[in-house]
This record gives sequence, structure tokens and C-alpha cells, in this order.
Amino acid sequence: MFFCVFSQGATSSPPAVSAADSSAVQLAHSLKARVGMAAEMLDTGETVMVGDEAAYPMQSVVKFVLALSVLKRVDQGAMNLEQIIRIRQEQLVKDTWSPLRERFPQGGDFSLKELLRVTVQESDNNTCDLLFGLIGGPQAVQKDLKEWGIDGINVRFTEEEIHRNHDLQYVNSSRPSAMNSLLRAFDEGKILKKGTQSVLWNIMAGCSTGPERLKGQLPRDYVVAHKTGSGFTLPGGGVTARNDVGIIVLPNGRKMAVSVFIRDSKDSESACDRVIASMARWLCLEWPVSYTHLRAHETAANL
Repeated sequence: MFFCVFSQGATSSPPAVSAADSSAVQLAHSLKARVGMAAEMLDTGETVMVGDEAAYPMQSVVKFVLALSVLKRVDQGAMNLEQIIRIRQEQLVKDTWSPLRERFPQGGDFSLKELLRVTVQESDNNTCDLLFGLIGGPQAVQKDLKEWGIDGINVRFTEEEIHRNHDLQYVNSSRPSAMNSLLRAFDEGKILKKGTQSVLWNIMAGCSTGPERLKGQLPRDYVVAHKTGSGFTLPGGGVTARNDVGIIVLPNGRKMAVSVFIRDSKDSESACDRVIASMARWLCLEWPVSYTHLRAHETAANL
């Protein structure tokens, strides 16, 4: 079951029925899966949500949350982006996604900034867990989320722990609207200083994973700073999770936070990606227009 909310900030109750409701729900229903989507225009607070009553496994979306915690410590002076971290061969787990291990199987010396880049842009699981270790583990990230006033995101386990027990992937979870709250706080400079905020923004804008998800059907003049997450294959086909979250900059300069989570899909990964891309295209090319028309109609009715 999907529930759709469509509103403008906190100024009025959402309309019961709208064209946007049907479009968003139709896209969600096109998959044999549980789908959650939340979008918010960051300048006005206009929002649309589908399936936000549930929590979804984040998978590698957690690496965006982790990056914020690491950079918070850089801002505090406890860490330095240029500090060199030595990675030993035995720290590079073999049965996990790790582009850094493929390039440097013997390990090596790397700057903290490079480890952040590989973790977020390339979604490296080994560097993710190394960064967790540097700041005190998932519990340190959860403590930061509480400090930032973010509810609805749970960070409890490392990538290695989840790979050893796939059931744990459902514990590292988020509601779409909660992730959007974190994206908004990041964009508004409420978490990081300008320098570190810019570093993470540029890393996310250069994300190499999931080009067919949020970015897949958007014109090239849309900037997408995002982080993907991908789950495990289900018995009989399908995938436990297929996600993409981020901030989309429209050609007119407006920014939109978008979080799409797909849980336990019986459809293929490519089918999930097409739905994520279709949602992003609808949000960017149709939703702001339809909402503007709706507001104009409501204004005229109140005159």
C-alpha cells in the first residue's frame, strides 16, 4: 500500500487528490516492490511523498551519512583531509565491492580526502569500514544524527557486518523524508563549514555509480549531487534494495532534495533504475509546473 502526501511546507493541509498524487503512485505501483519517495523544493518547502510511512534499507546511501560525520571531525580539527592513512593488505576484504582494492591489492598510503572520494563516488565498502573505524563506528554516526536533530535514520552496522549477515541490512535504514531532512541540513550549511561542505558536494556531483537512476532521464543541464545504494540479489531474482538520494539543481537554480528507496523488488535492477529515473524526470519536469498551477488555482478560489 502506498500513501501520498503533497503539500507546501507547513502553510496548509495537503489536497486530498491531485494529478501529482496519481503520477507518483502510478510510478511506485509499476514495480512489484515497496517503494518510498520524498521530494522537497529547498527554497519553498513544497513536498511530495509516497510510501514514507516505512523505513527502507539504505545500503550504500549510508556512506553519505558517514561522510558528514567524518567531515564534521575535520571541521572540529580532530582530523585533516590531507592526513595520510596507511591501509594494509589484510584490511582489504576480498569478497566485497572495493575499487580501491582492485587498483591497490597490496594496500598503500592514502589521504583522508581520497578515502572519502572513493567511499562516496565509487561506493567502496572497504574504505567505508575503515572510515567507520577512524571515527568510532556506526554508533558515532548515530550520535551525530541525534545531535543534528535528524530522526528516522538508523546507522547500526558496518558493511562487513551486513555482508556476514544479510538480515542486518534492514536495520541500517531510513525513511525518505528523513533522508531529505539530512540533505536539507547539509545544503543549508547546518552541519559542515563551507569548505568541507564544498568538498562533499563536489564528490557527490561526481558520483560514478548509478548514472541510470536519478540522472538517467534528466537533461544534461541538471546537476545531480547524489549517493546510490544497492542491495543483494533475492532468491528467484529481484533485489533487496535499489536506492538513490541527492540534491538536484534545476537549470533555473532551484534545488530539490530527492530520496528514492526501493525495497525487496521482484523486478530486475534495471527495472528499478528506470522507475527511479522516471520519478526524477517527473519531479523535475512536471511536478514544479503542476504545483504552480495548483497554487494559482487555490489562490484564485480564495479571492
